Amino acid sequence: MELVNFILIFCAGWLVWRRPERERTAFALLVASALLMALVFFVGSRGSVLPGLNY
Repeated sequence: MELVNFILIFCAGWLVWRRPERERTAFALLVASALLMALVFFVGSRGSVLPGLNY
């Protein structure tokens, strides 16, 4: 999942750099990336077998 997030961020940066007129699409990719990471965190923290301690 982190690779998918990295690819989304990379594509957003590439769009802004190479095609500035597609800025809205790049922003949508960044929002999707942030939502994906929030989902990964939520699933990882709620679905954890171990309690929430610093290991």
